[in-house]
Amino acid sequence: MALLEMQVDEIFTLKEGLQAIRNSLERSKAVELINLPLFLIREWIPLLQGKKVTLYDNRIEGLPDDIRALGSEIFTSVRMKGTFYGRVVEKGEVFVKNRIFNIWYEGDRILNIGSITYRRCVRCIQSMHREILLTDAMDVLNIMTLYDPEEGEKAILDAVRKSSRVRMVNLPKPLVRKVVIEIDSDDVKVICAERSDEARKVADQHHARVSGGLLNVYSRFKGKKLQSGGIALDHNFFSVDYLGDKIYVILGIVWPRCPSCMTDFYELGWRAAGKIR
Repeated sequence: MALLEMQVDEIFTLKEGLQAIRNSLERSKAVELINLPLFLIREWIPLLQGKKVTLYDNRIEGLPDDIRALGSEIFTSVRMKGTFYGRVVEKGEVFVKNRIFNIWYEGDRILNIGSITYRRCVRCIQSMHREILLTDAMDVLNIMTLYDPEEGEKAILDAVRKSSRVRMVNLPKPLVRKVVIEIDSDDVKVICAERSDEARKVADQHHARVSGGLLNVYSRFKGKKLQSGGIALDHNFFSVDYLGDKIYVILGIVWPRCPSCMTDFYELGWRAAGKIR
């Protein structure tokens, strides 16, 4: 593995998000629509003609005829939710090749549109969600939380206190300082972009293994290109989008497969990076 630049996720303005979805629908031969507001699907009907469309929905009465005519309708009793700045709201998804769009909404009001572009995660999430929706494996699927910076930091620090292992990659320095104070584990590995004092402090205080100079991943937040870091713990994974010392948004995922998968991925990165300590 070498130094690379890679976009992993994005949060849009509503206008830009809707346009990004339309562009992806136009280019895609196969589309899966999950728990979406009907008015959105109706807006996309011209774009979906002639494509392989799969519609997942939990309406007992089924979808209206004009929408059902688009493709295959699959009923699922699983209710999809998301936590949006402290509120549990409806969440829908658009699956296209190598990309997932997440839409948080209440009724006909769209609250937020984001996307995941990192292929490793896209394929895993799509496979996992299909399995859950088709087998009715749970009543509510709510594994994704969008935090403001303050609440997100609290959630990270609380999870760190409970975790037996910590894997940090390219986190902002002020957050690293806070995480270091809360670590109660001897199983700590850090990948950072540079030989920072914070990385050495983690190494010295916690006998952590620290490597650097590997990844240059980034995200976009409403048109602004940001740095992107992550922290994988026993039961949680957090993605942190920031620029310098300023955090813009934190996304938390609570699902057993995600933290273990990202921990394994970070292990590969740690071995390939240049050792600092």
